[in-house]
Amino acid sequence: MNNNNLRTWVRGGSSKGKAGYWLAFDYNTDIIQRIKETVPSYLREWNAEKKEWWISELCEKQINDIFGGFLEAVIAQRRLF
Repeated sequence: MNNNNLRTWVRGGSSKGKAGYWLAFDYNTDIIQRIKETVPSYLREWNAEKKEWWISELCEKQINDIFGGFLEAVIAQRRLF
């Protein structure tokens, strides 16, 4: 899968203050299923109001497996700060 499906991602905390990323993408049952299969439930959360997933920074590899090129974007952004 490639990152063309990923509309936005923002580094941010979960509702419990854990570090990670808020991800938004067009509704896609395959992506949702992959998130649920590869990211443990305690390392992800769904915000129905914003229609965004939060995924822990501990799961960067899983995010990259779902949205190819994600890690390269994270690394490029880190260089800016």
